[in-house]
Amino acid sequence: MSDTVLYTEGLTVRFGGLTAVNNVTLDCNRGELTGLIGPNGAGKTTFVDAVTGFLPDNSSGSVQIDGTEVFGRPAHLLAHAGLSRTWQTLELFDDISVRSNLDVASRLLTVRGAVRDFFRPTEREDRVEETLALLGLTELANRQPVELSQGQRKLVGVGRALVASSTKILLLDEPAAGLDKTETAWFGQQLRELVGKGYTMLLIDHDMGLVLNVCDRIHMLVFGELVTSGTPEEIRGNPDVIAAYLGHSVDSSNG
Repeated sequence: MSDTVLYTEGLTVRFGGLTAVNNVTLDCNRGELTGLIGPNGAGKTTFVDAVTGFLPDNSSGSVQIDGTEVFGRPAHLLAHAGLSRTWQTLELFDDISVRSNLDVASRLLTVRGAVRDFFRPTEREDRVEETLALLGLTELANRQPVELSQGQRKLVGVGRALVASSTKILLLDEPAAGLDKTETAWFGQQLRELVGKGYTMLLIDHDMGLVLNVCDRIHMLVFGELVTSGTPEEIRGNPDVIAAYLGHSVDSSNG
């Protein structure tokens, strides 16, 4: 089996005369946390939207999961194939428990999913409990999200993405937004623990300290184009990165 879980080749997104993502070829390796960085407007979220099937009329190129071409498949089929994501806006149901939030996300809204849940309800329940345990949320399972810290709420959002299907890669879009430095460090540790358990992830975040400290490899977009890729050490001193981030060196201790 190839070490590459997600591979894009020549991925391009156009909105009329505007090219938001231009001919991007990159990969995410199995069991690694890959970062995707870039200044505001670089096309990071648009890239993820295209990969996950939310921009079918605006995109072209190739998207492969475990070597299988999946470009053009609708978003719900990509999710079933193991391509999961979170969103910048944290969508939790604050009036039900953490466990119920994951249970709702675990239900496949298809005829096949409904039949499966009817005849094998414990399978979905087991998956919810396994995900709670995986993320260290079991003790918080009966609480409502409003009772949790912001960092814990973000982790519930990750759980909702993981529980939906047999995840091959999880794409995280600005998961640390709104967290203070302490919460960000804690959240980054949770992500590294998931990687240690064999999960593969792509992380988009503006917090360069988080990205440099937790990612194995990093790709950088500028104006929709991939300008560099490398390890955190290589990225930290890269002139393109320094120029893009306010003209000064990137310090992993900064939030």
